[in-house]
Amino acid sequence: MGKLKRQKWARKYLEFYKLNFGISAPYTLIVDGDYIQEALHHKVHIKEQIPKLFQSTVVPSVTKCTVASLRRRGSRFSGAALIAKRFGRVACAHEGGVIAEIDCLKALVGDSNERKLCFGAQDVQLRNHARRVPAAPLLFIREGVPIFEAPSKATKQMYKEKMSQKGDLTEQEKKMVGKLVKSDTKEPVRRKRKGPKEANPLSCKKKKKKMEVTKPKPKIKPQNKVEEKKEGEDELLGDEERLKAEREKLRRKQRRKRGKKKKKNSVPPVVPGALASEQEQNE
Repeated sequence: MGKLKRQKWARKYLEFYKLNFGISAPYTLIVDGDYIQEALHHKVHIKEQIPKLFQSTVVPSVTKCTVASLRRRGSRFSGAALIAKRFGRVACAHEGGVIAEIDCLKALVGDSNERKLCFGAQDVQLRNHARRVPAAPLLFIREGVPIFEAPSKATKQMYKEKMSQKGDLTEQEKKMVGKLVKSDTKEPVRRKRKGPKEANPLSCKKKKKKMEVTKPKPKIKPQNKVEEKKEGEDELLGDEERLKAEREKLRRKQRRKRGKKKKKNSVPPVVPGALASEQEQNE
């Protein structure tokens, strides 16, 4: 239970005690030695935190028997004894001198809490005794947190008896009874398991529609230009062929000229038999 919820329920319980049993602010809170020791152990500042829980004025108080019992317990409870000295003092309900702390506080609670006190009890026996007494607001510390206990069965039974004698309930009283009954029958709240949550529809982006890209159609070139290009290419090819043919003609002419020159300059070979026959003829 969180801090705000504890304050909320404490306010409801105090309103119940105020309307039906006349317990109102400033509240006198009687604490036992164990309550002070537990608060000191968990570093709970009683003078500051209990008024915040009640959201009203609270006067923490002790009896002389509580202070005496803390002193007797030795050095372990010396800090609690010093804190108890700073609290207010309430006169004991029993006669005589100092007695056991639990007997002193039981006498102070009595059978009906005539002094209209609130009790901060860490001792189990004292707590059970306060629960049997109607109209006795009870507080205790659990795991370092001050807890305001819901009205006991004896308190609720006394309230029902009062209402039955009084007659019909007022609207405010009916609401109060309904809240108290719910607090008793309330089932423990199951915590939801932490896990992946569904996506927030507001944070989700909508799917963008894909734009259809239309490709540009290829431009059809006119056929006349193509034909003109072909004609120009044919003309170029014709010119090249003519040049080749002319070159070949020139080469052929040059070869023929070279061949003729060689024939003129060449000497016929001398044959020995031919020379002899010529000499004979001459003779």
